[in-house]
Formats: sequence, structure tokens, C-alpha cells
Amino acid sequence: MRDKRPVDELSIEELERILIVRRREARQERLRRYGERGRRVAQVPPPEPNAADAPDEPAPDVIPQRHEAAQDLPPLEPPVTYDLTDDVPRFEDDDDGEIEILAPRKSRRPTPAPSPVSTAGPRGRSTFDRLLLGVEVLAVIGIIGVLAVGGYLIATESSKIEALEQKSADIQREAEAMRATPTPAPLLSVRLSDYVLPGGHYSPDETGGGEAFNLEELPESVRPLAMAQLNKAPQTALATPQPISPVQIEIPAIGVNASIYGGDDWYSLQKGVGHLLGSANPGESANMVLTAHNDIYGEIFRDLQLLEPGDEVRVMANNRRWYTYVVREKQIVDPDATWVLARGNQPIVTLITCHPYRVDTQRMVVFAELQPS
Repeated sequence: MRDKRPVDELSIEELERILIVRRREARQERLRRYGERGRRVAQVPPPEPNAADAPDEPAPDVIPQRHEAAQDLPPLEPPVTYDLTDDVPRFEDDDDGEIEILAPRKSRRPTPAPSPVSTAGPRGRSTFDRLLLGVEVLAVIGIIGVLAVGGYLIATESSKIEALEQKSADIQREAEAMRATPTPAPLLSVRLSDYVLPGGHYSPDETGGGEAFNLEELPESVRPLAMAQLNKAPQTALATPQPISPVQIEIPAIGVNASIYGGDDWYSLQKGVGHLLGSANPGESANMVLTAHNDIYGEIFRDLQLLEPGDEVRVMANNRRWYTYVVREKQIVDPDATWVLARGNQPIVTLITCHPYRVDTQRMVVFAELQPS
């Protein structure tokens, strides 16, 4: 049976035996080839001695002479013989026929038993090599992935930077164009109710019976804007009433029955009672502010100071529904007491007019609360 062990598992003695066998096989192969080519000299057996030719006397022994250069050499050792009966390993490439094996030298060292680890060594090393190869492949793939992602991120960020630079350049160009183009001054408007209560005007006694807005009630910084707004206001259309906007007011105690218009500026109050835009509508839980003159443009609120707590103030919405308010209190305040215009969260109506009659340096303010329907 052939020995299929690899070379690295053989001992030194076994390798030496194999080497001797290989050399002998090579020598026999050379002799065979020489014989086929006619280059081998056949060995002639020595002639057998003939009794007739035998000398009568034995020939003297001839002592071989040694060369003078070999006088001091030690005698030759006898040749080493080998036992050709021992078994030797065989390999995959050996012939199936029998091969003569030379025995190892006499001085033979003990052959160590093969370690069990060495038997599984090549297989373990092969598995470990495959594992290392897999790790290297994964590392290469990871490096390629990192490079690809890095390149993509760099390209994306570069595009974003270019877009930002382009946008910044556009903004800079627009700013330069705006600086080069003169911009007209904006038309400013002022809300007079932020500075003074509505309804203010000069007394007819001071104007000789005429009607004029009292600019002196405003701060000096606001007067130019207010004058510009007053000059432009006649061209402004009145606010369109909504279904819940107040359109009619009745105060039976002082005989008031007048229409209500959206807005309480100088020109809106020339038509009748004005409703402060942004204040509450009838029935809402907030402050509804209504204003009218007392000595010009019909003198609608001339007797407002005569109202007493408990008097009724009736207001009709544009949807034809009436709401009743009852007077709670009345006060005389300065023209800049704008706190009375606060919207609040109580369902009330605030009535405002100038005071005293034909003097108009203060305001008469009446507060009335909504009654349940």
C-alpha cells in the first residue's frame, strides 16, 4: 500500500532512504538506456581454470605497492552494507512494481512520533489562508467604498458651494442695482387713534362756525403725516359693511337715531356715527367703539353727557338683528386717553364725543354693557 504522507511529515532517515532508492533507480535507468544504445560493455565472466593449464607450483603472492603519497593514509574502511528488506514510504508517482530499497545506516536515530497537530496542520493552514484572503478582499472592497462615498460627498459639497457662491453673487448684484437706482420715499400713513381719541376738532366759536380738525391735539412729530393723510382721505372709499357690522344706533333717552359707518376718521364722521375699525361688532365679547360729533355735522351726540346708568343703547347689525346695551357709567377724559379704545374681552359699547359743548378740549365717554337677548 502506498504511503501518501506529504514530504514535510517524513523523518530525516526516511528521506535519506528515499534518496538512496531514487539514486539507484536513476543509475539502473541510465544503464538500461546505455544498453539500448549499445554503449554498455557486457561483462565477460572469467574463464574457468583448466587442469591441464594449471601450473605445477602456486604463483607467489604479489604484494600491491602503495604510492609514496599514500604511505601515511589510514587503511580503507570496509564498505557499509545495507538491508534491502525494510519498508520505505511510497508516493503517488511510484510504479506499482516492487522497488528494491536500501536499508538505513547502522547508526539510526529514533523517529519521533508524528504530532496530531501536524496531521491537521495543512488543512488548518488552508482554512486560515482562506479566512485571511476573505478579510483582505473585504478590506479592499471597504476602501473602494470609502473612496467612492468620499468622492460623491466632495462632488455634492462642491456643487452646494458653487450654488451658494452664485446666489451670493446674485444678491450682491441686486444690492448694487438698488443702490444705483434712486428709491422714492414711501407714502407713510398714521393711525390717529394711537395718539388721540376720535372726534377731535376746533370749536365752531374759534373757527367762526366752520369745521376743522384739531391738529394741536396730536404730537408735533405726527402732525405733518396727519395733515398729508387728511388731504388724501376724501378720495378713500368707506369700508364695506359686513353682515355683522353695526349699521344703525338708537338712544331713546336723548333721541338719537342715526346710521353707523365703518371708520371714525375725520371724513367718516361727517356722514354720521363712526365705528372704529378693528373694534368689536354687535353681540361680540369685546369693546365696540362708536363716535360722533356734538356741535358740528348734525350734532348727533350733543346730549351724550345727559345719559345716566340704566339708559338703553340699541345697535342693529347689517343682518337686521338688534342688540341692547345698558349704560353702566360715563367719564370725562383728555383727548389722549386712548385706553378707552382697548378691545378687552367684555361685551360692551363705548360712545365718544367732544366735550364741553362748543369748547371741545376734552372727551365725553359713555360705557354700556350688553344685555342678554
